[in-house]
Amino acid sequence: MTKLLASVRGPEEAEIALSGGADIIDLKDPAKGALGAVEPAVLEATLHAVAGRRPVSAVAGDLPMTGDVVASEVLRRRAADFVKIGLFPASPDERLAVIEALKPIAPKIRLVAVFFADGDPDFDLLGPLFEAGFHGAMIDTMGKGTGGLLTRLSFSTLSHFVSEAKALGLMTGLAGSLEAPDIPRLMVLEPDYLGFRGALTAGARDAMVDAGKVAQLCRLMDQGGAAAPARAQATGAAADCDRVFVRDFVLPLEIGAYGHERGRKQEVRFSVEALIERIAVTGDHIGEVYSYDLIIDAVRALAESGHTDLVETLALELARRVLSDRRVFEVTVTVEKLELGPGAVGISITRRRGEALSRAIPTGSV
Repeated sequence: MTKLLASVRGPEEAEIALSGGADIIDLKDPAKGALGAVEPAVLEATLHAVAGRRPVSAVAGDLPMTGDVVASEVLRRRAADFVKIGLFPASPDERLAVIEALKPIAPKIRLVAVFFADGDPDFDLLGPLFEAGFHGAMIDTMGKGTGGLLTRLSFSTLSHFVSEAKALGLMTGLAGSLEAPDIPRLMVLEPDYLGFRGALTAGARDAMVDAGKVAQLCRLMDQGGAAAPARAQATGAAADCDRVFVRDFVLPLEIGAYGHERGRKQEVRFSVEALIERIAVTGDHIGEVYSYDLIIDAVRALAESGHTDLVETLALELARRVLSDRRVFEVTVTVEKLELGPGAVGISITRRRGEALSRAIPTGSV
């Protein structure tokens, strides 16, 4: 389950974030830069205030890519549950040297590397981070107020980052001027946590964290774990539901079990219809609706996941991803290959929350 990381400046804001339901307390000073560090004394006071109720992370600071400097600042914050180290713009050799310098520390301190979406991120470093013993990796942004994470990197790039880091056993996080509408979209990728600062305050990034803002984002993140629609569950009737759909979404992807289908992309058409509880929006708030953006993002992420032999596999995985949001209690997924002679060949499946898998229905040519 994706958790909410709240960036705070000290014990007072930590207490506010905890009262709003934050899962991870992250210490930083937003006035000092993207990873502006607080002093060890502030870390100690915050750890005392949190008293083990939640994990506490601390950033090492906006530092030059010099191994001994970074290692020294990390050691000053060793009391934290996690210490975050920025991989700032530098040559590949300089970044690798920093990772190597932290290798002796990694067994004793849980280190999290921070890539910057707007700072020449080199995700080939995930392997060296794993080999050096890092605990996790995340993506953030250096520039604040000039566009959030999803304006800096494509959804497919973020999907690759999360999947590759998880394959290495690294804890994963996404941050960078995130707002409420970003939450349901990024949760499709299933990172371990999403990080927030500006969205938690009632004003600018350096304003005080607001418990109501924290609680609002926590509720939005919990939408994926909320109970399935009570009325639809009770009656089992589609008439009690509204439908969110994406039709005729065509993407090129690698698919096919035959040799001639490997090493090339072919056009595949996706149509998805999700049944949700009847919409009764009362405040024009994104947390009250299940958006078609979530379906589009899920399709795009699936299309970028590499070669797949069977359309059946694509359909089942897409259904799983859509149903992972518990506001959806039934989904119909149609996947069609468009380049095999007939107008289309493929499969259509319907899956319902809490029921046995239903039979796949081939669509044939159209």
